[in-house]
Amino acid sequence: MKNHLTLREQPSGKEIGVDVNRVFNAGYAGSDQEKVQEHIDELAKLGVPTPQTTPTLYPIANNNPTTDGTIQVQHKETSGEIEYVLIWAEGELYVTVGSDHTDRRLETFSVPMSKQAYPNIIASDIWKYSDVKDHWDRITFACWASSGDEKELYQQGKVTDLMTPEEWAPHFESMQVHTEGNFFFSATINTVAKSLAFADYYEFELHDPVRNQTIRHAYRVEQLQQPVE
Repeated sequence: MKNHLTLREQPSGKEIGVDVNRVFNAGYAGSDQEKVQEHIDELAKLGVPTPQTTPTLYPIANNNPTTDGTIQVQHKETSGEIEYVLIWAEGELYVTVGSDHTDRRLETFSVPMSKQAYPNIIASDIWKYSDVKDHWDRITFACWASSGDEKELYQQGKVTDLMTPEEWAPHFESMQVHTEGNFFFSATINTVAKSLAFADYYEFELHDPVRNQTIRHAYRVEQLQQPVE
């Protein structure tokens, strides 16, 4: 059974139905390689293997993308990662914001497996990339993490802190990423606090100051009961 998502093109409000075909998660794709190394070092403290090349691109299962407001996880060592998301649908390229929620414990064993462990959460609202392409360098995004009553800014930056869609074009061509129904998650930016947050609630947004439009989404993280074994 296909993973079917109903998205809303903004500002028109037109509904776009997408049967998810293939999904690709990028990694270590910052435009500033010094900051990329900082992120690698940040993850290395948790025991995450160092990549042999950057950027990386991980194909993951097409049931992962979701617009749900709640996900369930096996343990507390998981965290969100804000990303811009490209979607090819109805002959158009769309962009939205999402979170590649990652199992940090599993990541120390295998990065590809950790990408597969939990859903990739995206906002329901989308923009045509052609509507923002000419001022892409003005687009910003941010993520807040909450644990209990404490909410803090977790990540903040511009989408140009990451490789642009045009810079990814050769990789898209070689792996046929730019195909109808495909989703591409851009990789993430560094955390504000320089540490990962194992939070129970994440809010994130993509903001276009030129058109004064913002795409927002949020989700709660529920930890499953301990197994009987």
